[in-house]
Amino acid sequence: MPSATVPISTPIREPIGPNPSTAPGSCKVNTDGSTRQEPFTLASEVISPALQVQLDTFKGLLEQQGYELSNPAENTDDTTLLRFLTAQKFNPDQALQQYHHVQTWRKEHDIRSFYQNVDVDYYEETRKMYPQWIGRRDNDGHAIYVFPVRHLTKKRLDAYLKKISSCPSSKAHRPSNLSPEDLHFHALYENLLHFVFPLVSELPRPDMSRAISASTHIVDVSGVSIRQFWSIRKYLQQASVTATTHYPETLGKVVGAPAFFKSIWDLISQWFDPVTRSKIFLLSSSEASEVLQKYIDPANLPAEYGGVLKWEWQDLPNLDADARRLVDNLYEKTDQGELFAKGPVIFEDDCIKLLGTINGKPRRNDFCPR
Repeated sequence: MPSATVPISTPIREPIGPNPSTAPGSCKVNTDGSTRQEPFTLASEVISPALQVQLDTFKGLLEQQGYELSNPAENTDDTTLLRFLTAQKFNPDQALQQYHHVQTWRKEHDIRSFYQNVDVDYYEETRKMYPQWIGRRDNDGHAIYVFPVRHLTKKRLDAYLKKISSCPSSKAHRPSNLSPEDLHFHALYENLLHFVFPLVSELPRPDMSRAISASTHIVDVSGVSIRQFWSIRKYLQQASVTATTHYPETLGKVVGAPAFFKSIWDLISQWFDPVTRSKIFLLSSSEASEVLQKYIDPANLPAEYGGVLKWEWQDLPNLDADARRLVDNLYEKTDQGELFAKGPVIFEDDCIKLLGTINGKPRRNDFCPR
């Protein structure tokens, strides 16, 4: 059984306020001796009065800065705003600073347009370099991503960076001084925010009162030597810092690591903000399978990690029946059978929109099943 680093999405159950002893990042010991993240609430229907005050204050500050709360392009839905509030320990002024920085940066580099017009083949090349959604969810309904770090060798990384540097640019996307690899990295997060999260939020789960806003990651570091890790550390560090800055509170707990990983954890942990660090737990390979199955049904867990799901690294998502019914039009018939469509896609206003460009031509297929 490979060892794994698993960001387990924070469970959200009881309505509480921004109390230092119970805010995200605090842990408690269960009766079985294990630790878990103290729950907090992200649904406007069930949040505590104290947290609602903080959210309303945050919204007021945004309106003072000229943001239109009813404009989807501004990313001002409650789920997004509460992620920023949580990342800044429920301080509306600090949340405003981070939010304003991120939104200004997104507009400057036209991130939304880049995602909608990215070349499908180059998008797929990038998808294979980062954690990949397997098409399944954990027991709380959070999307599961898998990332076996051993596949990210220095040779493969250099080949990817060389190839992505020559990616075609779309006339619909304004020129940006961001590197091609940075733009494509953000495109993957656009997929998380505008396709995966909305899709899994529509699916059955224990708590249907809130939208899904976090994912579960299995980061498998088995078979990774210190030399390999050191050769790719800058790449991993940049990705970690970028994710923490621009996409706060989209990950939950982390568990699992080989022996050497613990010895360099003090260095790696500085790549994350304090709230994210508080969610990282290191377990041996012998513990990983048992821990994973506490959060993930074997039917939704790849066989490599103790489950029965047929999914291997670099495969396209293998959706369960409920998800498949919602996005069945995204499947394409090929010689290998029906496969999930490649490239960027969004799920909004009850419609699935297949985007990107192929051979320089925009791909615009909309499916509105309802």
